[in-house]
Amino acid sequence: MLQLAAATGEIDLKYLDESGFCLWSEPGYTYYFRGEQKRLEQTKRRGRRLSIIGLLQPLISFVYGLVIGGVNRKSYIQIMEQEAADAQRGVVLRKLSPGAK
Repeated sequence: MLQLAAATGEIDLKYLDESGFCLWSEPGYTYYFRGEQKRLEQTKRRGRRLSIIGLLQPLISFVYGLVIGGVNRKSYIQIMEQEAADAQRGVVLRKLSPGAK
């Protein structure tokens, strides 16, 4: 129903999603020579998390924001307020989820 309203130009339908990345990750598996003691070396400084929040309007636009650390309430509201200020007509946002139609 929302896709139909977007196709007729009644609304701008945008999809919202957030994801985080880390520069350091623990190795899932390792190789050792026979008879050698197993060990996992870790760096002392792991770095900080980088999060991205994006708004996708298929075939029209992709707007995103990058945040060091996690996306908190304040940064989420800033992005949503900016999107609302830029809107020319009603905007409906849907959070992306696996299998969403």
